[in-house]
Amino acid sequence: MSNQPAAPETSGAEEYQRLLGLLDERRYDEALVRARVALETGESGDLLRAKTHNLLCWCFIEGLKLTSPEAVLHGEEAVRLASNLGERALQLQAMCNLASAYHQVGAFDQARKTYQEIVVHLTRAPDLVPGGLIIAHQGLAFLDFVQGDCEAALGHLREAEALCADEEHRFFLADLCRRQALVLLKQGCPEEAAQVLGRIAEGAYASGARSLWWKTHLSFTRARIELALGHWGQARALGLNTLALARELGDLPVMAEANCLLALVDAAEGRKDAYKRARKAMAFAIHSGRRDVVSDIRDRLKDVLPGE
Repeated sequence: MSNQPAAPETSGAEEYQRLLGLLDERRYDEALVRARVALETGESGDLLRAKTHNLLCWCFIEGLKLTSPEAVLHGEEAVRLASNLGERALQLQAMCNLASAYHQVGAFDQARKTYQEIVVHLTRAPDLVPGGLIIAHQGLAFLDFVQGDCEAALGHLREAEALCADEEHRFFLADLCRRQALVLLKQGCPEEAAQVLGRIAEGAYASGARSLWWKTHLSFTRARIELALGHWGQARALGLNTLALARELGDLPVMAEANCLLALVDAAEGRKDAYKRARKAMAFAIHSGRRDVVSDIRDRLKDVLPGE
């Protein structure tokens, strides 16, 4: 057996594989520390550095659910390096993460521009990032939804749905239905929202890597519909379920959402705890660092928190 040390690039590739393993195990904090150290050593080549920056951006926005300017900077560096290397697939993958990071820090114009650029590239070469075109239209729909253009949001969701032709797109289809239901709720159509959500087979994603995220987001969407329909008991039960799942997921925006739902149920039922629960919802929203979440929670609780 040779006692020669591994070449820096080989060593870097092995460390990158370890990082991927940590993400699979949901050990995001450890992955964050190790990835930063890997970049600080400066031993890896530009391709591995680009992949590591992209991994860090994803780790912030999806793994740790942390709104952070650092996520944006890692995303921008990943895009820059991949572009310089001519690694178009990696560049577009990194752009998908970067667009989400822009959205989370409230840089909506930059997020929209990035998603639009992704659409242009992937319309010409969709195989570069499988599902990437769906993600881009979904991201544009979310921006439209946040900025109050429900018709535009529905348009992008329909475009995304039209791209879901394969069996592997089942999860996308289910989440697109869920997002459509939220837009319809915002338009004041709870019955239609319930019908759209009813198209989803709830047990289809009861297991797998995305199951906890799915259960959490489906739960709060159902809770919103029940609340809009005036079904206080069902809304409360779903709100409590959402809160428990969000705590396990560590998702601060959804913890704000769950407390908002429960505050609205308390208020509808004339309970004294409504104000206290509403303040808790605002605290989680602010803690999330998401301007869009704060604005949404504040707007929905305006009657419970008058003057705020």
